[in-house]
Amino acid sequence: MSTNATPTSHQTAFAVGNPYTYYDILQLARGGAEGSNFPKDGIKAAYRRALLLHHPDKTSHTSVEPSSSSQTQPPTPKYSIDEIVSAYEVLSDSKKRAEYDKALKRNEKDMQGQHRTHIGIEMYDLEDLVYDEDKDIWSKGCRCGDEHGYILTVLDLENESQHGEVYVGCRGCSLFIKVLFAMDEG
Repeated sequence: MSTNATPTSHQTAFAVGNPYTYYDILQLARGGAEGSNFPKDGIKAAYRRALLLHHPDKTSHTSVEPSSSSQTQPPTPKYSIDEIVSAYEVLSDSKKRAEYDKALKRNEKDMQGQHRTHIGIEMYDLEDLVYDEDKDIWSKGCRCGDEHGYILTVLDLENESQHGEVYVGCRGCSLFIKVLFAMDEG
C-alpha cells in the first residue's frame, strides 16, 4: 500500500489546478506535438537555471537573466523548489512528458468550453467598484498595480443581466474578478 500519488494523477492535478505548467517553470517552449523532443542536456540546463533563479538563498545574489528589469523585479513568478524538481522529473522523462502533454491538452479543451471555471477568483458587489460618471464605467484596482485594472461598462452589465454576475479580466495581468449586480427593471 503506497501513499504516494502516481505520476499520472499528480501530473493531471498539476495541469488542472495551476495557472502555469511545468514548461513555464523551466522556461521551456512547449512544442506543438505531444511528447516533444528536448535534448536531455537542454532540460537539465533549464532545471539548473530555474533552481538558481528561484532558490531562496540565491535569489537576491544571483542574476540569471542579464536584463535591466531583473534588478527591480524578478521577470517570472516565484516557484518552489518542489515544483521545479517535479517539472524536471516529468519533462526529462519522455514517457512522463507524453502523459503530461496529453493531460495539458485535455485541460485546454475543457477550458475552451462555454462554462469556464475560474478558481480563486475574488468576488465583489458592483458597489465595491468606483463609478466614473464622466466615462460611465466602474473600475477597481488590481494587485498587479494597475489602478484601473478591472473596467466594467453598462454594456457589460446589460449583456450579463440575466445572470446577475460578470467576470472581468484585468487589463494589466491575467487575473479575473467576479462582480455581482442586480439590474433595475425600469
